Amino acid sequence: MFDQIANVGIAGTGLAVTLIGSTLRDAPPVVWLSVVLFAGAAFTAIGGNQKMIDSLSKRQPCLQRSKRDMGMATMLLGIAVGWLSMSVYLESQRQQTPANIAAEG
Repeated sequence: MFDQIANVGIAGTGLAVTLIGSTLRDAPPVVWLSVVLFAGAAFTAIGGNQKMIDSLSKRQPCLQRSKRDMGMATMLLGIAVGWLSMSVYLESQRQQTPANIAAEG
């Protein structure tokens, strides 16, 4: 599960950077928060996986910590997806459609 969350975080970071370079190029700098959140989710998942493996190899309990790390990574992913989606939506509202430009001209 940690590996999958880390992969989604890394993929989301790439998606956000790609969108910022294209569709969101004129968006305010706060749009970069989604990149930070996706990367944070990936780092949290990778760290959680390492802590779980270390604990298991030492035969120590790790269920509570793993649940907490998974919850934090999932929460960061959710916030990142929401932030990026809202950024795309707000940017689309700021831009005029070609039909509106033609009607005004």
